[in-house]
Amino acid sequence: MFDKGDFFSDVYAHKENLATGIEARTKIIFTVIALVINLLSPTIYTPLAIAIFCLVTLVAIGIPPKLLMLRLTMPLTMAAVVLITQVFFYGTTPLFTIPFLGFHLIGYEEGLTRGFLIMCRVIGGVSLILFLSMSTPTHRLLLAARWFRLPKVFIELALLIYRYIFVLIEEAISIKDAQKVRLGYHNWQQSMKSLGVLGGSLVLRAYDRAERVFEAMTARGYAGTMTINYTEHFDRKDFMAAICLSAALVIFYLVGQLRI
Repeated sequence: MFDKGDFFSDVYAHKENLATGIEARTKIIFTVIALVINLLSPTIYTPLAIAIFCLVTLVAIGIPPKLLMLRLTMPLTMAAVVLITQVFFYGTTPLFTIPFLGFHLIGYEEGLTRGFLIMCRVIGGVSLILFLSMSTPTHRLLLAARWFRLPKVFIELALLIYRYIFVLIEEAISIKDAQKVRLGYHNWQQSMKSLGVLGGSLVLRAYDRAERVFEAMTARGYAGTMTINYTEHFDRKDFMAAICLSAALVIFYLVGQLRI
């Protein structure tokens, strides 16, 4: 089991294991190349191979399968919608017919094939993002992004936003708990009113906190920019990991050339 707060956090990325020990830049390069291979694959086999590799790796390092399924729920729902629309709106070869309100919805063979391909690409892409985000602490990802010459202002904003998202989540939970004690959610009308108060309170608290944080940073010498340096270096373990991940990329590409 896992705590509800773990759904948003990178708590598992801070644990010591084989995947989290790989240098962040290596995993970023692997993820980008694998995403390209995933998107350009003409068959479903490469996206499925990528998804299996990523999900099995995450489960092997101790991430609960239930947490992975929860994070995959929304992408899978969107992929299912895409599949349904492709089946009925793309293609010329009728596969089946469904009577609906006096009309006949025709499903096409080409649409089914294309829909499955898009769905598998979505699953493969999301699995790669999960592999990267759940095996690498966010601050390391952002510092590695700075090494790749991402604008410094983007890194600074991302670090601050990520830090205070969890502060606001804690405040939202506290406010909602207080509202529940006062029967703020005992019916639909009262629930809508309480949610409005909750949203307004969060906006005001976020603004006040931003003012206080800026004043505190200015008092500590902040002059508009932060000093962001990436100090990690490649060692023998990282080179071995790069070789293994490169071999995985080659396998993914070759799997995509299969015609079954």
